[in-house]
Amino acid sequence: MAWKQFQFKDQTVFVRVLATGKPIVHRGRVEMRYRLGATKSYRAAPDNLIETDSEILPDEDFGGAPAPAVSSQAVREDPIKAVGPTTIIIHTDGACSGNPGPAGIGVFFERPDGEILEHSEFIGEGTNNIAELTAILRALEMLKPEEQAAHVLIYTDSAWSLGVLVGGWKAKANLELITAIKERMVTTPDVELLKVRGHAGHSGNEEADALATMAVRRESTTTRTRRRAKPPSPAP
Repeated sequence: MAWKQFQFKDQTVFVRVLATGKPIVHRGRVEMRYRLGATKSYRAAPDNLIETDSEILPDEDFGGAPAPAVSSQAVREDPIKAVGPTTIIIHTDGACSGNPGPAGIGVFFERPDGEILEHSEFIGEGTNNIAELTAILRALEMLKPEEQAAHVLIYTDSAWSLGVLVGGWKAKANLELITAIKERMVTTPDVELLKVRGHAGHSGNEEADALATMAVRRESTTTRTRRRAKPPSPAP
């Protein structure tokens, strides 16, 4: 992350931004400091900011206190926060016929009210990594506005995607997709990206894999919702 100059109520300030120069908005506020190298931060509404034609300063050039990470996660299989009655659980997967080749994504979305959303999307020519990242991005985009503050678990079997998103790996490709995902993660602060073993019989992962494979095979996009089947009543 980095800093960029803005005008705020007739003052020049520095605002925490992403690599694109876009201010990071968390719970309706941006992080702001009043001078280069300052260590004290203030929170302000982004509506009062006026962008200036200034360069983006990486943290090491700005000075001051160290930057917080986008996520405190490492690559893990188990969530930090226990699953509760309002937790949203999502499985994502990407498929590619050849690498690169025709690619598709699958998103299997389980809401706590019993709604299940199945999204199968053909994304054209791509690589396995593009498909896996696009599936994660699409899952974040499919959250409703009122779900932005919810506890969300997103499972993927892509170790590479998790490495570049939360594991500290340095990516050399697909930087726009990675940036877009991190932007979404900033605005969805209670999301956890988790590893699931692929093709190991995990129902959510198998569903997402089938949706991604179907997208490649049919070269089409479909989205449908259904209700989770109720368990059978116990015998009297």
